Amino acid sequence: MFLELMKQPYSSGRRIGTAQLIDELSLGTSMIPSRIVMGTEIHSFLLRAKGDAELYPMQELIWTKVAYILGDTYLSLAEFSPTEELTIQKLFFDYLWDYSLSDMVKSMGDNIPPSEGFAKLSQETNEKNAEHRDELRSFAQTYDTELRGVIEVAGDVAADVLHQLAEKEAGRELQATPEERANSVNMCRNLLYHAFKKPGTKDALRCLHIGASIHAAMRWDKDRKFKPNDYYDFEHATAALGYCDAFLTEGPLHDLVTRPQVNLEAVNGCRVFSDVEAAADYARQLSCAG
Repeated sequence: MFLELMKQPYSSGRRIGTAQLIDELSLGTSMIPSRIVMGTEIHSFLLRAKGDAELYPMQELIWTKVAYILGDTYLSLAEFSPTEELTIQKLFFDYLWDYSLSDMVKSMGDNIPPSEGFAKLSQETNEKNAEHRDELRSFAQTYDTELRGVIEVAGDVAADVLHQLAEKEAGRELQATPEERANSVNMCRNLLYHAFKKPGTKDALRCLHIGASIHAAMRWDKDRKFKPNDYYDFEHATAALGYCDAFLTEGPLHDLVTRPQVNLEAVNGCRVFSDVEAAADYARQLSCAG
């Protein structure tokens, strides 16, 4: 949502006004970046596989404050002593904790270069899908293909997690050779792929499952073309379907994620709405229940 916001013109009626509305509705709360959500899911999954208990539920780990929407950042102040540097870092962290999205937008001003978006990626994806469309025989096969694709990325993340766990166990920094790193990434990809053959994995690694399902549904609908803004919408869908009570979206995406063969409402019990009145009614129900 932040990246989409920054595409809007820098004016009180668009970017600044939208930021103020987001501040009002979100109360300054944000999800951590999607890649970190995926890494946190993988971290929890691997710890549970080792038998380590007393883990915090994922639902408690994905929230942060709006200033950290792109990840945590810390000042590096080599001219100060370690104690002074840590004190300043803590003070700056506390300062940003109460920083609003409106403050961020105004601080950045109109100096953000326009993003090229996903025009090139959507064109290349459509060309590749057209080239391989006759190879798709079933939705299950299409999902398997997309799952392998998302696991290509997740393998690097999982290898990072394993490295961090190894360093924690050793109590010191560890350096892996390029060959060791490549072997670790390949091992993690195989581990994640075969884990999806077992019950419970789709729930534990829901970002991977939701992402693969959405892209599979797009490819299986062979006449449907990817549009540049779809990639932003898919990020919204993955975040909401994984961890929210409701996902408010447009009709085509509503239809895509609720098709019987996809059924992404079942992942987390998240209800999907594209009708304004139905969405408002459900929001009132949530408000009363809360």
